[in-house]
Amino acid sequence: MDLQPGQTRRIGEWSTISPVLSPATFAEQASAVTTVPGAYVPEIDALRCLAMTAVIAIHCGLFPLGWMGVWLFFVVSGFAVTTSLFSAKHAGRGTWSRMGTFFARRALRIWPVYFAFIAVSVAFVLTFGKASELAEVPWLLTFTQNIKMIIETYAPGTYWEGFAHLWTISVEQQFYLVFPFLLLLPGRSSRSLALIAVICAAPLVRYATGAWSVSHGHDALSAAFAVYAFGPGHFDAFAAGSLIALFRKEIAANLRYAQIAGVIALGVSALYVLAYAVVNLQLAGHFSVGVLRNILSGILYGQGREIWVYYVPVSLSVAVLMGILVGKPSLLRLCR
Repeated sequence: MDLQPGQTRRIGEWSTISPVLSPATFAEQASAVTTVPGAYVPEIDALRCLAMTAVIAIHCGLFPLGWMGVWLFFVVSGFAVTTSLFSAKHAGRGTWSRMGTFFARRALRIWPVYFAFIAVSVAFVLTFGKASELAEVPWLLTFTQNIKMIIETYAPGTYWEGFAHLWTISVEQQFYLVFPFLLLLPGRSSRSLALIAVICAAPLVRYATGAWSVSHGHDALSAAFAVYAFGPGHFDAFAAGSLIALFRKEIAANLRYAQIAGVIALGVSALYVLAYAVVNLQLAGHFSVGVLRNILSGILYGQGREIWVYYVPVSLSVAVLMGILVGKPSLLRLCR
């Protein structure tokens, strides 16, 4: 819809206001909606679209950093799930009633299309003589495909592409199964502490996953993918989004929080890239283009990369999400 004279877009609604807005006024009006617990913010939905586009781009060979879109989606999912659980429409409901409503809404949103896709895919593989691919179906139906791929030492090209991408749905469902119980602890302080504990535990889980894979004779690529696809190793991304939702009102009311998050994200990213550029230089013994490789690829193993690389997309995603909540005009325009 085009703007008419005297109108501007405000998050979630149209309103007649002054045709010329300063960034401060724009952010103030945006925060009027984003501070409301459970308020729908379409620009955050747009982040999912950008995340999906990034993943498609990497599979098309167009954007090597597109794998980060998965972690952007994870952070947004953590925010969305927490927002849903504490929305106004659930106010006054008991814990189990709220949980039941949450699980029902998640199932109705995801399962019909997901299972329909699997049914069409099964018909396809039977028609075109790919019956061996049916071994994937039980794992797909139980949302444990990522576990199967880890156990069987996944390598690119070894799985039928019609099923290979669905492992992220398994991770999402595993998250949905666990996190609501953490979020329904009594009081925001206890919920926050539980989420912080998850964030602190995640790098240990990633380390343990990689060590387990190597100890079972898997090569570096398989160990890297095991870390990449093991859901609990990335629950810190969901937890970060959940914390933003828990403190949404405070974040949206204070631009400084988003600015600090942006500085931290850029600092974390720069520090990680610089550290592993130095590691690569030491390994190579001389400077070359190869020194810049295997730093920001999603599937990495060795020298602790499998532990720390995920902090780059998570910290950047947190900064972007917080920027939208405080109504940064550049981010809002990008997401429109």
